[in-house]
Amino acid sequence: MTVPLEDVRAAAELVAFGLRAGARPTDANPYGVLLERFRSNTGFRDTVEAVAGGLGLTVLGAPSRGGIVLTTQPNSVFAVRMSDLRSTAMNPDDKLVAGLIVLGIAAYAFPRQLDLDSTDVKIVEVAALDAFVRDAIEAVSALPGEEDTVDGQARIAANVYARMPSFKPKDRQPGPARGCTQFAIAEVLGWLVERGAARVMPQMGPASYQLTDRFRLLVADVAGGEALAALRAHRQRVVA
Repeated sequence: MTVPLEDVRAAAELVAFGLRAGARPTDANPYGVLLERFRSNTGFRDTVEAVAGGLGLTVLGAPSRGGIVLTTQPNSVFAVRMSDLRSTAMNPDDKLVAGLIVLGIAAYAFPRQLDLDSTDVKIVEVAALDAFVRDAIEAVSALPGEEDTVDGQARIAANVYARMPSFKPKDRQPGPARGCTQFAIAEVLGWLVERGAARVMPQMGPASYQLTDRFRLLVADVAGGEALAALRAHRQRVVA
């Protein structure tokens, strides 16, 4: 069956909305209208998934509180890399620590696999997350595996993280300075905000963030290996 060009165009428009981190669907705007069509019309949903696939993207879902959630396929032009975290160059240690922090956020907010099915609001705070990752360093540092594996890289990252100071004050303003782990965490969370995976929550504190359904679905799609399992196990012991 031939798909009308208008449907292909509408599907591409919805995918484009999904790629814009700041786009928010409502009942009255074009994004919301297209999203409702995706949820209710199987044929249109198939067209959206085909258009996304052609661009190297996979549709993870369309949660009720958010827009369409996309993830990248291997070698996609839209792939997000740790080197995209900041405009200035990241050295290898920066990238390792950033990757560990992402796993730490996932384990902190979703310590059990079944937590990924919940739409409860998840709040993370920079200092609390830093303390959690530091407490779990020993477990991650003990992971086996070659250095070029995910777990091997996490082990190296844990050792780098442990050597960094938790907090270094800025010279003339509040907040952590570059070179400490709390700065690295704030940087990663800011990066997630730019991609619609988190929101700043100043009413909860100056360094608090709410994770969105986009982040939840992305975590559900990513296999973190033994590193994520170790962080989750530590988090489960803490909250038990």
